[in-house]
Amino acid sequence: MHVAGRAKSGYFPTPPSVLSLLSTLITNPDQHPGRMLDPCAGEGVGLSSLAKKLGLDGYAIELDRQRATQCSSRLTHIIRSDAGQCHVQRDAFSALFLNPPYDNAGQGERTEYLWLKRWTTALQPDGILIYLIPEHQYSESVIEYLSTFYRDISLYRFPTKDYRAFQQTIFLGKRVRHSNPSQLTRRHIWRMIRGGDIPTIGDSSQQYAYVIPPLAFRGEIDFYSTWLDPSEIYEEAHLRGLWEDPHTQELLSFERPRHTRPLLPLRKGHLTRLIVAGLFNNQTLSRNNRHWLIKGRSRKDTKELPPIEEIMHTAEGPKARTQYRTIERYVPEIRAWDITPGETFGTYIVVDC
Repeated sequence: MHVAGRAKSGYFPTPPSVLSLLSTLITNPDQHPGRMLDPCAGEGVGLSSLAKKLGLDGYAIELDRQRATQCSSRLTHIIRSDAGQCHVQRDAFSALFLNPPYDNAGQGERTEYLWLKRWTTALQPDGILIYLIPEHQYSESVIEYLSTFYRDISLYRFPTKDYRAFQQTIFLGKRVRHSNPSQLTRRHIWRMIRGGDIPTIGDSSQQYAYVIPPLAFRGEIDFYSTWLDPSEIYEEAHLRGLWEDPHTQELLSFERPRHTRPLLPLRKGHLTRLIVAGLFNNQTLSRNNRHWLIKGRSRKDTKELPPIEEIMHTAEGPKARTQYRTIERYVPEIRAWDITPGETFGTYIVVDC
C-alpha cells in the first residue's frame, strides 16, 4: 500500500507536475510504434499522459473497480485484476511506468522490490524503466537489482513541494539484455542516496534524454488475467446461473406435502432425538387434561471414572501410580413447563435422556 494512501485504499497518483517534467526526459523522435505498461495504473492519468506524448499504446492493470472504470475511459488496453494474477508477454514493452504499492510484503520483503523484479521481465532490452519509490526504500536488494539489470541510469527527486511529504524519487534506466552486475552503477546509486546528492527533477542542467527504442516484439501479445472478482461471479451466477434457469426451476417446483409420515412408527429414542434437536420447541403437548410446553437441548457433562492403580518399573524399582480419568459426553435433556390452569401451573421438570 502507498505510504500516504492507506486511507485511499493504497491509491496515490503521480502529481501532474511530475508527469509534465518526466515527459521532457523521454523522447521518441523517430515515432517508433511501441507499448508502455503500468501495472498499478489507478485512474490511468499518468500512463495515458506519457503514452500519448510518446506515441505509444498504453497497457494498464488496476484492481479497484471504480478506478479501473475511469482508466478504461482513457486507455484501450486495460485489465481490472490483481496484478499478481496477470499474464503479460515478456520483453514486449518499450517503457515501464512503475509506481508500485509502498508497503511490507511479509517475511522481510518490500512490495517496491518485489514489483520491480516481477515487472522488469515485461520490459524489452533497451526499454525505459520509470520507477517511482521513496528515497528511503532504496534497500540493498533494490540497488543490487537495478545495478544488475539497468544501465544509463538517472535518479531524481520529486519537486520540492511534492518531495516533502513522502521523499519520492524517480529512477530512470535502460534494461540490459542479460543480467550483468555493475559495481560502478551500484556505487553510483549508493553515493547519491547516502550523500543526499540526488538532483531535483527539472532543476538539473545535465538531464539525460532517454529515447524510445524500436519495438522488439511485434504483433499480438499476451495480456490477460486469471483473477476473478467474487462480486462479478455472484452477479453472473444470479443472471445466468443454474438456479436461475427456467428448466431447473420447473424440475424443482413440485408440490410438497405439509405433513409426512415415517415408514415405520418412531421409537422412544427417535422421539428423544427429535425433541432434543428442537423439533418440538415451544410446542404444547397435552395428555389427561395436562398441558406441557416443551423445549429440548443437549448439555456437556463430565463424568469421573474409577481410578486405576498401576505399577511402574523404574531404575529405582517398582513404584505405584494412580491414574485418574474423566470423560466428557453430551447428555440429551428435555425441559417441560406445566401450563395447565390451576394449582400445578408453572411446575417445571427436567428429564435427562
